[in-house]
Amino acid sequence: MFPVRFCGFWSLIASTDTQYIGSELMIDYNTIRFTPIKKYGFIRVKKNMYGSVFLKEENKSKIAWLPSVQYDVESQVFPTISIPTKHKCSKLIVSYDIDETYNWITIQNQNDQYVFRRNLVVPSPSDSLFKIFLTQLFFDIIIRSIHPN
Repeated sequence: MFPVRFCGFWSLIASTDTQYIGSELMIDYNTIRFTPIKKYGFIRVKKNMYGSVFLKEENKSKIAWLPSVQYDVESQVFPTISIPTKHKCSKLIVSYDIDETYNWITIQNQNDQYVFRRNLVVPSPSDSLFKIFLTQLFFDIIIRSIHPN
């Protein structure tokens, strides 16, 4: 298990692999969720990868990923749509380091380095009643156009 100071919600602010900047990391002792985020216009696609952390030695750990990945499609108009899929993720052996204020964590995997900043507020899902109403209205229009009376 990661020590308590590593637990929490983190945002990726710097990386040698720029496609992951803006990703989210949630550490809860020995469980981990890594969420790369891609934006397509006003739609955000989150790829939630879940795994377990096993400490190997000082500042090194092994991460084993679950074989399922959950994609969350978010928009400003419609509620979040979750799509579970099977996806093979290889095991990782990473080294990690945290600063003395416990606000910055650096994770190194082979030649790639990732710097995360602690988020003090965990974002809550913003699926409002208005979004649900718009979705119902949208599906009603589709169904009525498929099967006219």
